[in-house]
This record gives sequence, C-alpha cells and structure tokens, in this order.
Amino acid sequence: MEIDVILEPDLNPDQVAELAEQAEGYGIRTIWTQNYVASRDPFMCLMPAAGRTSKIGLGVVVISPYEMHPMKMANALLTLNECCKGRARMVVGGGGYWCAGMGIEPDRLVRAVRESIEIIRGGAKGKALRYEGGMYKARGYHASWVTDTPPLVYAGANREQMLRMGGRIADGIMMSDVPLNLVENAVQTVLKSVVDNDRDVDSFRVSDVWAFHIKEDRELAIREGRRELLIRGLLEQWYLKSFMNDEDCETVKNNMTGFFKAYRARSHEIEGVPDRVINQLLDNLTLTGGLEELPDKLEALRRFRAAGVNELALRLHDDPADAIKIIGEQVMPSL
Repeated sequence: MEIDVILEPDLNPDQVAELAEQAEGYGIRTIWTQNYVASRDPFMCLMPAAGRTSKIGLGVVVISPYEMHPMKMANALLTLNECCKGRARMVVGGGGYWCAGMGIEPDRLVRAVRESIEIIRGGAKGKALRYEGGMYKARGYHASWVTDTPPLVYAGANREQMLRMGGRIADGIMMSDVPLNLVENAVQTVLKSVVDNDRDVDSFRVSDVWAFHIKEDRELAIREGRRELLIRGLLEQWYLKSFMNDEDCETVKNNMTGFFKAYRARSHEIEGVPDRVINQLLDNLTLTGGLEELPDKLEALRRFRAAGVNELALRLHDDPADAIKIIGEQVMPSL
C-alpha cells in the first residue's frame, strides 16, 4: 500500500512546492491539492511543484463535471502533465461543494462522471477525439501536443453504482472517509467490475482518503480532529451505522448544527454531542492522537491494506510539514 497526502486548499503555490519536495524526499507517492469554492486554482497551485520535483505524483481532487466541461478538465490536466513530465493525476467526482455553491442540483451524477472520464482519457491519447455522450460532447478535440505518459484519472466513488462505473472506465477510484467496516465490500465491488470488464486488476488503483491528526501534542491533535469532524463524509448515516448504534446515530443526526458551528468557527467544541459519541467518530473515521499512540493506531492502516486498498491518501490539516515528517519517518517504515 502506497501513501499519498492531501493538502488543505489554503496553501499558496510556493508552499505546495515546498511540501511536495519534502514529501518526495520521503518517498510519498502523490501530493494532492483540493478544489474548493473560492480557493486558489488547484492546477495552478501545482505548477511550481512540477518544476521542483521529479518523482512524486501531482494530483487534483475533486473536479466536478458540473463546474467544468470535460474538455476544459482535459486541457488543465494535460498541461499539468506536460509540465511534470507524466506525473499528473486527477479525481473526477460529484463535487457537492461546487453544486451547492452554484445552486445546481446534480443530474444523472454517475453518467456525468463517466462521460467526463471517458472524454479526458480519450483526449489524453493525443489523437483526434469525437465523443457524443448523453450529457457531454467533444467535437474537434485534438490535443496533438501531448507526448507524455497519460495522466491517471480516478473516479471519486463511495457507493455501489459509482464504484462499478469507476472499475469499468477509470484508472482507479478514490473513496472518501469510507470506514474499515465498509471498505472491504467497496473494494470487492470495484474490483469485480474491473474483472468483469476484462481490465487489469494489478494496475487498477484503489484509494481511500483518511484524516491524519497525529501530533506530538495529543491535545492539539484531538482538538483538530474534533474541529474537522463535519467533513468526514459529512457524517452521513450510512457511514455511521457501520460502527454506531441507532441511538448514537440519531444523536449525530439531530446535532449536525453543532458540527457545522465547530467547523466554521474552527473550534473543538461541538454543542449537544457527548464526548463518548465524538470519540467513536474520531476512532472510526480518523487517525487521531499523540505521537506516543501512533504504533497502536497503525494497525488501522494495515487493515486498509489487508482489505485491498493499495493507496491511502492521508488528509493533512494544520502544520502539514510536521505531519509529512511523521508520515515519512514513522508511518511508512512501519507499514
């Protein structure tokens, strides 16, 4: 299982480049920038890193077909890929944040992602492409300047239909915060689709995003983990029911306002939710704790590997350079 890191979208291009150099030195596979509403452009943020690194993958997560036409996605990805000599990658997904920000209700989500990936991968071959989809069309698209190794295109997938589609047409899938109790079934679903479509299982990438809140100061780690709990799959019930009883699931559901307030205020105080419930969330949806606890917590990462996850994308928050150092020096050698 290879290790990636995902950066917060508040970093500027120079900061991203410095962290990419550091991560490359530790052998981290890919550094990902995030695509948030009103954040810096994630492709542009990776451009300095393209020139200052030589091995590490440079990725963007997640681009939605509702915010950008697939031909424009292809242009952005292929330009980054040219600048980093074949190391670029991208996740195409629903883009809930963008849809909410634009006031758009996603329509035929699986099809939109599928057609986008097909256009991007088709255009990456450098040959003339004509694509007549039900939602998107590409006419006269010919990126004749493309000469590098094609970039990897992932489907952002958590549920069955998207997993099956990703296994059929993408280079890999990236799940988001799918807990251990659910991840094995998800991996089996996507790999069955890969096999059923006569594709190469060994080269197919299966990734899961996992929050990394390990710090020398245990209290800071716990506060950070609590603060960010809202974005762990937006605490959807289908996640929670895999490790919580019905009463605790209802407690979370009825107090979502408290999680929203904590996230927006960057506070660890979550109104209306007892610590017992919060600790369940931290234990089952994140890697959170002090540095002294890391050896015991690494067992969760080994379970991801045993379930068939061959890439684990650790999402970093505060002090990303410190987190990369811990990952490079203490996590990766122990897996």
